[in-house]
Amino acid sequence: MTYFEQKIDTLIDKLKKFESKDNVFNPWADTDETDKDRTNAPLLRRKNLKKYLIEHKKAKYILLAESPSYGCRYTGIAMTSEDVMQKYTDIFKGYNTTSLYGNIKEKTASIVWDVINKNEKDFILWNTFVLQTYKENFSPRKPRTKEIESGIEILTDFIEIFNDKEIISVGKTAYNTLIKYGLCKDSLYIRHPSCGGENIFRAQMQDL
Repeated sequence: MTYFEQKIDTLIDKLKKFESKDNVFNPWADTDETDKDRTNAPLLRRKNLKKYLIEHKKAKYILLAESPSYGCRYTGIAMTSEDVMQKYTDIFKGYNTTSLYGNIKEKTASIVWDVINKNEKDFILWNTFVLQTYKENFSPRKPRTKEIESGIEILTDFIEIFNDKEIISVGKTAYNTLIKYGLCKDSLYIRHPSCGGENIFRAQMQDL
């Protein structure tokens, strides 16, 4: 095992131990409370993430969004749904879907991968707060300030592991967090594709 792989294992071990509280889901430790998960789903998601991070070691950019989407809940990879895995089978060969039907779809993931798929090795996807945050009805919500603070160590570790990458902040939460905690002074900011931002996101990514 290489030193890089050891650092990835340490990061994933921290993710596994990261406590998820009310209305927060840890894809790498928790089992879906709506009974949609396959057997050993958290383990499969940890394997997915390790494979993804190792395969994107040479990426040029970190594409840093706010927090995991509904799609990531079942893949363990930021901004990546099971539907994306099924669509781009050449990219996701050897990965596992973890819901019972393996077809969970989510809009942000679909938009992001529609934009990056031809150059996906240039980008490594991550989130400012790594656990999925949601409301009582399971609709998404922004991570709270205290939640972001609780995950700064993991975000810092990730940036240190991939310290040769330029960081692109997808949305204001990512950008403001990097500035607030001194993690990156010159991150490029682009619009998040959700809430009416799809066209701007696509145009800004095209400019890259």
